[in-house]
Formats: sequence, structure tokens, C-alpha cells
Amino acid sequence: MRSLAKFNLIDEPWIPVLKGGRVVEVGIGEALLRAHEFTRIETPSPLEEAALHRLLLAVLHRALRGPRRLEDVLDWWREGGFPQDPIRDYLNRFRDRFFLFHPEAPFLQVADLPEENPLPWSKLLPELASGNNPTLFDHTTEENLPKATYAQAARALLVHQAFAPGGTVKRLGVDSSSDAPLARPAVFLVTGGNLLETLLLNLVPYPESEVQLDAPVWEILPLSAEDVRGDQDKRPRTKWPRSGRTRVYTWPTRGVRFLDEGNGVCYVAYGPGVGLRSGETFRDPMVAQRLDGKGNLRALHLSEERSFWRDFSAMLPRQGGKVAATLEHAENLQGKLEEGGEEVRVTLRVIGQVSKPGQDKVLDVRREVYPLPPGLLCPKGEENLERALKAAEWLGDGLHKLALQVAQAVVGKRDHKELADFARSLPLERLYWHVLDGAFPGFFARVEEEASLDLWREALRGAALEAWKATRRFLGTGARHLKALAQGEQEFGRLLGELGEEVRT
Repeated sequence: MRSLAKFNLIDEPWIPVLKGGRVVEVGIGEALLRAHEFTRIETPSPLEEAALHRLLLAVLHRALRGPRRLEDVLDWWREGGFPQDPIRDYLNRFRDRFFLFHPEAPFLQVADLPEENPLPWSKLLPELASGNNPTLFDHTTEENLPKATYAQAARALLVHQAFAPGGTVKRLGVDSSSDAPLARPAVFLVTGGNLLETLLLNLVPYPESEVQLDAPVWEILPLSAEDVRGDQDKRPRTKWPRSGRTRVYTWPTRGVRFLDEGNGVCYVAYGPGVGLRSGETFRDPMVAQRLDGKGNLRALHLSEERSFWRDFSAMLPRQGGKVAATLEHAENLQGKLEEGGEEVRVTLRVIGQVSKPGQDKVLDVRREVYPLPPGLLCPKGEENLERALKAAEWLGDGLHKLALQVAQAVVGKRDHKELADFARSLPLERLYWHVLDGAFPGFFARVEEEASLDLWREALRGAALEAWKATRRFLGTGARHLKALAQGEQEFGRLLGELGEEVRT
């Protein structure tokens, strides 16, 4: 039986990392034991980036049984690496559970999942066109889909288990399955100067109480088709609690089994995964929360219409939110290092997919990158950020009303939809927010400074002026257009005149 095991993820190259200016692939063992040698995980897919980091973090947490305290992370940072013997011992202990192909326990799969009606491997990636997936960044189809290498298949499996949206399954007596842990929330990944620093910045202290309740999928008995089958009288479908971070980081959202073709994968057996035990909640360390309209905390999502930075303050304590634990941990670590005279450059990557509530169709996949200022979570940083975003929305609302006013002056009284459509066609709002997308990181890097609000006021003013100039060019010089612009000019001047007060209040 052991001879049938194939492609062990600990040793085989499959994780793409940047080393010396070029991309190479490494196994889990090399990625962890030589993390200081690699600049970063390097993949064009934001979802792959998040899923690969979560796997490495899960291994570290269990191998090191920690870190218990921030001081442990500081020690590993200053020593330039993780303790190697515990990692080697742990990977050797669970080596048989990391084979991509295995007769009894293929990694993150169900060994005896029936092969009837297999799906193309592209089903595992929202970026590829398959079934209900729209073509987001790729123009392959199921008819011309190339065979996946084992490395590609392994990465796709991680992405699917972490990001698959809930929806129809209709296999093994199960009609539908719930969302994967990251199907809707934004993911907060903090990155440093190399892979070691990045892992340490996200290695949130792991208390003993959580260690005892937690277990990644490879520490649990292998799943069988009977475990995920529905409508059973004698053996109900398996349901787990989300009771610890490594369990959540390696959650088997769907039943998958790769059908090996000897040198790659074209199809997968597919079915339901482990159910979620009702009433069980666990706060994912890489997810932030905000208050909804009813006063309940909800995971912070990415929006189809707007960049994430516009919702940044919603997760801060001043507005009743909760920042991601990785973000809070990274700021604490950054502060300790800078107290010791060590200069640290840290960035925040906000990663996720956009979908409409209750739908399993992914509309977009995004990765937004921001500098992470050391003073973000101090009272002054929070206050400045809240004021800045409030002022941006105030001016944005004013420009929205101005666009409607100009539209009515040009086309006359029409129904609301016609006016709204014409107003949207103007570059006024669209260009304003686009310019601010580029200006925000500069403000954010200095958010705790007194001068940051002055910097932001000038950015708002510049964005509005650029958008208004573009709108004037767009409308042209017809009589009605010139009259509409003359009327709009007065309102635009009023908005800019009140801008300074809005930024400061």
C-alpha cells in the first residue's frame, strides 16, 4: 500500500518562492527551515498566496506548540530562523499524511470518494473558467484546459478548501454545502522583508487552551466517503467545530480526490466536505470584524464597487470593530523591534474574493497592498484615519450630487434611472475615487502624524479638481453643456471651500 503513495508535499517542489530575483519551487520543509533565504511566496494568484501562508503557519503552530508569547517570536526573529529540530520531528511524525496521492490518506482529500461524474481540476480555482465560474483572469475553457502538474493541483486544492463559496453540491445525498472559511471575508496578511519575517509577523501567540482544542486535518483520522455522505441513519455526516486556528486553516470544505494520470491531473472526484457544527464559532486570526446595522459583529468583506481602504476604519475599536489578530500582532512585534533600534518595513496585503451574499458565483479576486504604519492602532492613528475617511466620503457624496445636478441640467427632467445612468457616465465620481486609490497609501504610511490630515486634505482637493476638469472636457462646449458646467462650478467651489473644516471635524 505504501508504494502507491506519491508526491509528498514536505519534500517535493510545489510552493513558488522568490530567491535571488528568480522564482523557484520548494517543499514545506525547505520553505520553513530556509525561510530566511526566500524573499516571499511568489504567485500571481492572491488566493494562492493566502492559502499557502496559512498552510505554513498551521505547520509552525503545531510543530512549535506556540508561540506562547510575543517574546518567543522576537527571539526567533533575532536568531534569524525557527527552531529546526521540532519542525523536522513534527514533519517526520506526520510524513504519511502529506502525500498528494495515497491509498488511505491523500492530503486534504477523501481517499474513497466515488469517481462518477468527475469534474475538471479547474473547478478548484475561481480564476479559471469552469462550470459556474466566470472567466476572471483567464481565457481557458473546459475543452482546452491543460493538464495540471502535481504542484499546480496541490496549490489549487488549498485554494478551493479555503475559498470555495457555499452552494449546490447534489452529491452523496448532500444538496448543498456551506462556505469555506475565507469564501466571503477579507484576509489580512502582513508581510516583511523575507519569508521568515512574514511568517513571524502572522504567527499570532497560540495559547495552551487553544492548542488543546485545535488540530489540523493531518492530525485527525483520514476522512472517508461515509464521513461526508448525507441522509444516513446509522452514521450521520461528520461535523466539526471550528475550535482552533490550524483546524480552520486546513478545513476540508469539500470532498476532493485527484484522479492521477501518471504525469498530472485533468479531473477530480468531487463531493461534500465536513459539515460545520452549529453554534460553534471561532474568530479566524486573519479576519477582521465590523458592526452591522443590528449591532452584531460580522466579518469584514471586500466590496465590488469600492477599494478596501474606504472601509478600513470600520474594523477599528473606535467604531466597535475588531482588527484581525494578525494585524494587531504585527503592530505589537513591529513596536518591540523598533524599541530595540531595529528598523522594520512592513506591508499589509488585503486579499479576498468578491461575491454577492447568498450566491456561489465569484465576481472578482483582489489583492490590495498598503504600508503598515506602526501607529495605526494608537488613539491618534485611529482618530486621523476615521477623520480622513469620513472627509473622503463627505466629498464623494457631494460630487455624486453634483454629477446628478449636471446631468439634469444637460438632459432635462427624466426619470431617476436615466439621470443616474448619465451621471455615472461622467468621470466625476469615478476619477475622484481612482485618484484617491493612489493617494491613500502615502497618507496611511503617516497616519499617526499630526501633518497627515493636511496631506490628506490636499489629496482630496487634488482628486476633486482632476475629476472636475475631466468632467468639463467630457461634456464639451455645447450651449446646454456650458450652462450646466457654469451652474455646477458654483457648487463645486462650495465643496472645496468647506473641505478643510470637514477634514478637521
